[in-house]
Amino acid sequence: MLKQHLLKKSWPDSFLTYGFMAFIAMTGLSYMNFMPGVVNALAKGIGFSEAAAGQIIAMNGYGGILGSSIAIFLIRRARWQPAMFYALATLLVFEAGTAWIDSYDAMLIWRFLAGTLGGLSVGIAFSVLARLNNPDRAFGLLLFIQFSIGSVVMSLLPALESLLNAYAVFYIMASFVLLSLFFLPFLPPLSKEEVSQELSEKRENLSINCLLILLAIFFYQLAASAIWAYVGLIGLSAGIASDNVSFYIAITGLLGLAGAMLPVIQKETAGRSYLISSGIILSAGAAVMLNYSQIASIYVLSMSLLFFSWPAVLSGLLAVTAELDISGRLSTIAAVVSSLGMASGPLLASVLLNKDDFSFMLYSCSAIFLTGLILIVKPVKARKESTRQITATYP
Repeated sequence: MLKQHLLKKSWPDSFLTYGFMAFIAMTGLSYMNFMPGVVNALAKGIGFSEAAAGQIIAMNGYGGILGSSIAIFLIRRARWQPAMFYALATLLVFEAGTAWIDSYDAMLIWRFLAGTLGGLSVGIAFSVLARLNNPDRAFGLLLFIQFSIGSVVMSLLPALESLLNAYAVFYIMASFVLLSLFFLPFLPPLSKEEVSQELSEKRENLSINCLLILLAIFFYQLAASAIWAYVGLIGLSAGIASDNVSFYIAITGLLGLAGAMLPVIQKETAGRSYLISSGIILSAGAAVMLNYSQIASIYVLSMSLLFFSWPAVLSGLLAVTAELDISGRLSTIAAVVSSLGMASGPLLASVLLNKDDFSFMLYSCSAIFLTGLILIVKPVKARKESTRQITATYP
């Protein structure tokens, strides 16, 4: 495999190692997996207004983008384990300390700093995931854990809030950080052996391919998050009962677990391009089908296609970044780009909406998905050619 030819690693190629590293990568910005629960806690339990709760979450997200951006410049200058330890240890203080913050201004600053530390740890973790032997498995497990954690926390949060208090969701986030600190010593140091000069020269002309794959990630996240933000309102405007809409979203969202497992169980990377392409086409089709949500079965089917494809496509695209740049820096940049796409999707959707008519927004999202499909052709082809060349050089 390409990664094995490029670097001699000291990492054991075990499922447990990948699982620990994926969990640590999830921890930094874990709130994104159960964001509605955080918003509800801020607005209903802690006492902030709904608008203020949204602004606090936004500041947390902006901090995450800043932290991941800092990681881009840090990963080649610092050993990842000490850097990760200090980032997580400080983040633990901020997550647990949120319970003592009660003013709006202080909470904005506090959560921005927490987001910065979380984004820093996520950026470092992405660079490590990219350097593992099997990046498809690494990023697939990351998304599987994210989908799983989101479902579990959302189901347990009401009971925990009754047992503890409205800050229970922040205690959960602190617990994840503490668990990650426990996992960290069990991960062996990653080899820093340099790639040969010959292979480095072959990588010098990859800047265009790197740009294309980053754009593909941004466009996919942009379109997917735009639909995700309004999928509930789409169902309601189509005449589906509110309780049914919530139930359909919860059930179809579980298909994300299956989609995330596809790269994990995939034996070879040869089928990755087919997986990515098929997933993007299914996502584009789902966007079009949502225009016919007045038929409940089509509404459910379209969401099923999107939620199943989303983690499979994203993990595949992230795996491509890992093989285009073995230092892991490109994957860290991809984390920033992915966050920007997620943050920009709802804004794009709001601009494209025409009162209660979602058609133009949905067709636009379908076109954006297909644009991403065009963008991935060249970098995926380059990855295949690079694999053949290296295999021939290092049989």
